[in-house]
Amino acid sequence: MASKQWLTVTALLATFACTDAFIEPKASEPTNLDNKLTLQGRVCTAPPDPTGFPVKVVFIVDESGSMCVSDPPGSQEGSGFCEQAAVVAIVPPGVTQPARVRALNQLIGQFQNQPNVQIAIVPFETNVKNVWPPTTSGSRFARPDSSLGSYITGLQNQLGKGTDYQGAMSYAYSLIASDIADVSNSSPEQLPRTRYVTVFLTDGAPFPRCSANDNLTKYADSDNPDLTFADSSGSGTYCNTIDPTDPDAITGFVMGTDRNQNYQLFSFVDQMIELRDQFNVGDVRFHTVLLFNQAAVEACGPICQDLYGTYPNTTPANYPAATKAIASWLLRQMAQRGNGVFQEFNNSEIANLGLGALDYSSLAAPNVMKTLLVQSVTSVPGPTGRLVDSDGDGLADTLDQPYKPWKTSNFAPDTDGDCFDDRFEQMRGDRGFVPNEKDGRGCNPTDPATLGCSCRDTDGDGLSQFAEEDFLKSRTGIVDSDADGIPDGVEVRYGLDPLVPASVGLDTDGDGIPDMDELSLDSDPTVRDRDFIEEFGYQYATSAQTQPDGTICYDFSVSNLTLVTPPSRAGLRQGYNLYKVWFGEAPQSGVGTDYGVWRTACVWAQYDPPSVRVPTGPEVEVLNSNFLSPSQMTGDPAAFKSRCVGTAP
Repeated sequence: MASKQWLTVTALLATFACTDAFIEPKASEPTNLDNKLTLQGRVCTAPPDPTGFPVKVVFIVDESGSMCVSDPPGSQEGSGFCEQAAVVAIVPPGVTQPARVRALNQLIGQFQNQPNVQIAIVPFETNVKNVWPPTTSGSRFARPDSSLGSYITGLQNQLGKGTDYQGAMSYAYSLIASDIADVSNSSPEQLPRTRYVTVFLTDGAPFPRCSANDNLTKYADSDNPDLTFADSSGSGTYCNTIDPTDPDAITGFVMGTDRNQNYQLFSFVDQMIELRDQFNVGDVRFHTVLLFNQAAVEACGPICQDLYGTYPNTTPANYPAATKAIASWLLRQMAQRGNGVFQEFNNSEIANLGLGALDYSSLAAPNVMKTLLVQSVTSVPGPTGRLVDSDGDGLADTLDQPYKPWKTSNFAPDTDGDCFDDRFEQMRGDRGFVPNEKDGRGCNPTDPATLGCSCRDTDGDGLSQFAEEDFLKSRTGIVDSDADGIPDGVEVRYGLDPLVPASVGLDTDGDGIPDMDELSLDSDPTVRDRDFIEEFGYQYATSAQTQPDGTICYDFSVSNLTLVTPPSRAGLRQGYNLYKVWFGEAPQSGVGTDYGVWRTACVWAQYDPPSVRVPTGPEVEVLNSNFLSPSQMTGDPAAFKSRCVGTAP
């Protein structure tokens, strides 16, 4: 598995295939100079948690009156079409529940044993009605409860008149989109692990269909279902004249406009699928199911002649067959656009309707390593070697001095205390930032706008809430906002955008080494520094072992770390070196898009030649237990020095 991770040795070797300078130290040089350090140890993923992968299912259920013919029995809540003897006689002997009711109840029974599954049911005819969970509950999706069976059974007694696909699709899209938006705001890390599944179940084509243009030379029929459909028979008046008192009027329809045309229906499917990439959702699927009992329609006689619509150039006797052909084409196209499955049940097959063959599985998978990255907190890459950075703000001490233009402190990462560190402000001078003057976009405890404020780094990525929320617009609760495998603070330090995933092979400085690899080597991806990387780039080696409990442990070694000699400061003696080891894990099913679960270990060393080097040996061992939440290692290193491996200088 190590071979699949972007910053493992295998990935780095593929990048540097043109030279062996990054693979092994030069044979003529010793492998461990006095100022060289190797971090080695083991870090393990968390046990698999299937319940952490939500599946949210939307059932869009056709409740038009024709359902009592296609899938009897059924009622229109009183004396109506379905109550007439000619229709009731079609009900097979002994059948008391429609096949769709039996299939839904059976599937819901399975879901009750899957705690990660939530559902929503959207019945529709002329309009969407009686949704579950009820709109009054405040929930868009819910776990199946004991009342759901009776609700589903009751669907057969709520049949209506129309079959407004467009309204049902609009409602379902809004339901999913609003749920995704809420999760994105509250728990965005769930979205890459969530699967949204929509199942559209109907017994025919939309009704009514309206065309804004009543003068086309040719309209759609069963041979040309891709064209614009003429106003449905019996709905021409409705399409062009609306009675506001009509209880069967379609909510939101504007007379004289298109309704239920192919392009309108396809657009909602497309928008659903687009939500996946817009919000980094694990999976979005749209399935369609057609129930068509042509034999029952023909047996129904004249009363059912227009039940499924009328079409130009088609005899009345062939209306049902034309509707079936059109419905099959439309639903197949919708499923194809929705990366889903089209199922068709005809005549007696309807009695055996099943919905369990569709994919409602979760995206659950064992966690694997997404990132292993070592970052020096007390040095930065320079033109010819590593430079001392005493306060870890990303500015070398030679630039971070009172006598330099900004008059910043090399012992305070944020000299002016506005919650933007000195490097952040120095790099963004063109945006009005000055490292030694409080910025109005940051924190000023005495300013009425930010009275009593303080700097918080809630996710531990190295950026304050002012930098993330107010300026960068990155996420304050996620270490890696764009899920590209690099912590936000590491990207921002070098001027990279934490909301734009680093493209594979992107090489900002054009030195032939991709940005992703430079960051793992602890070099600057914005400066051409191949010579620096050849001598000072970190070298990684990992190997993976799957454990009996499903976790994966990675033995790692990161070598060629160069020790520097920072001056003494409050709480730390001269020669202190601090390293952070970032470890991100993610489900194997979505390692490229998952935001990851992050932990961090920190390591102390001291180098004050000619007499002080701690540890005295070449390696420091880092254990799995040394990896903690990144939020436990923020701010001044002196504040968390006791949590780090080794004895603080």
